[in-house]
Amino acid sequence: MKVTRRDLFVWGAGAAAGMVFSPVPWKLLDDVSIWTQNWPWIPQPPHGPIEVKQSFCTLCPQGCAMKVKMAGGCPVGVAGVSGNPVTRGALCPLAFGVHQLNWHPQRLRAVRHKRVSSSWSEARAAFAKACGEGPIVIVDGRPGSAASSVLASFAEEQKGSYRVALSLETRALLPYEAMVSPVIPASALGYDLERAQTIVSFGAPLLDGWGIPGRFTRLWSERAAGMSEPQLRLIQIEDSLSRTATRAWRWVAIRPGSKNALAAGLARVLVEEHLVSARGPLSALTVSDAALQTNLSESAIRDLARTMVAKPPVLAIAGDERPEIAALNFILGSVGSPGGIVRRSKPTEKYELANAAIPNARAVLIDASVPWDYAPPTDAEIFRFAAWDGGSNRADWLLPAPGFLEEFTDVNSAPTSAVETYGVAPQLTKPMFEIHSAAQFLSAIDSSFTNPETIIHQRCADLFRERAGTVYGQEIMPVAELDSAQKFEAELSKAALWVADAPKSASLLCELKEWPSTSPAESPRNWSAAWAAAVLPPLATKLYRESSLREAPDRRTA
Repeated sequence: MKVTRRDLFVWGAGAAAGMVFSPVPWKLLDDVSIWTQNWPWIPQPPHGPIEVKQSFCTLCPQGCAMKVKMAGGCPVGVAGVSGNPVTRGALCPLAFGVHQLNWHPQRLRAVRHKRVSSSWSEARAAFAKACGEGPIVIVDGRPGSAASSVLASFAEEQKGSYRVALSLETRALLPYEAMVSPVIPASALGYDLERAQTIVSFGAPLLDGWGIPGRFTRLWSERAAGMSEPQLRLIQIEDSLSRTATRAWRWVAIRPGSKNALAAGLARVLVEEHLVSARGPLSALTVSDAALQTNLSESAIRDLARTMVAKPPVLAIAGDERPEIAALNFILGSVGSPGGIVRRSKPTEKYELANAAIPNARAVLIDASVPWDYAPPTDAEIFRFAAWDGGSNRADWLLPAPGFLEEFTDVNSAPTSAVETYGVAPQLTKPMFEIHSAAQFLSAIDSSFTNPETIIHQRCADLFRERAGTVYGQEIMPVAELDSAQKFEAELSKAALWVADAPKSASLLCELKEWPSTSPAESPRNWSAAWAAAVLPPLATKLYRESSLREAPDRRTA
């Protein structure tokens, strides 16, 4: 019998069809699924009462409010809190899987020195020795927190340097530090999105993970989505058709690297055509020059300037640190006015940035709040606190820090927020091994420093003493109606959020002495790399890596 090529195809198709309808492969698949779910190293929630508690996510500075489902004292699920006035029930995909991270295979469970197992006593001895031999640098990612007070005080006591690694959204506010008087640090400024009528985004992914999850997307859905004449106009200026650009009221496609030139051209049109009342120095760039650099026509730039101011207040938002966009906001009169750049809290100390040069340092201590990919520009001995080992990071010491819900800490105002807020994230679960925060580590070396918990108690007492603001918890109540500081702190300890009264925007004094020189800075090619955690929980892995939830610009198509 001769077997032809056609016979092989026919038999193969019949076998494939038989396998589909046969129960054998599906039974094998089910057995494998059950088997893999019961591997001994996979943690099993203990048997016990099911309860729901509230807390805040501390993976990033946004500090989103969340409900945590607990089984026998173990977190097994999270959800947003719809009653929270800031996040309004929204969470990012990473937060939805955060309860899985404490058992991640890359969780740091013991001290490591040059990738070899060590101990906390050896780490403390090594850092104390370094403090006595030369200058130290402490890098923090959450300035203003209770733990930050310990880090800053220790650096000052040792005559060292305290530095901060700011979020991308906060770095975009840095140019305003040189414009306002007296100087107000970027960490005390925010965007008054709620009162803006026109928002001009220079590459900021406002609908693609920018700022507080749910804040702008809620505003856009309520005031713009599906409307031919939206209450909130979003103009996206970008060189590629991003997800934000596709949903914007208008997308302005420009040549890559020409955002600064467009800002200069728009400012010139606004002043020359008397479209704004503000006056100030302009760039030497003409509208014709801006048209040539942006690949837009001169008439298109003039039309865009008129469209911007047709529906005030107008707010320009930069995707990164761009002094030219800050100067454009000054020309628009948007600095220190409703619907613009506002001061959300009292002026605080201006911080030295983490990416500045570090000369002659003996040791650098990096807090767990600093992004994993931060590499200090120095050859000094590095002590790195982290809950998870993200790999490929030059650190002499890796020190296990608290993970999700494993420490009592406070949560300050989120970057981009227009109002000051304060919350307390209670410790809801016990760690399975010895961990310490950077503040606890330093307090063990020098016991004269106040521990973070005491600082949190004092801050709660100070907020209550001012008798201002509102507490958002199970009930909404003004602070003035609470009986005592203990009652106020008890509410915050149950993950209620204190929200300050609306700030007086007009109190900002602003001056633009000269138009900024052209900045070479460009937006990161992959926005997700700017804020991704060192590791991802299984739930978020598919969302981020396989589904490209935050699309990289080089994958976009116009």
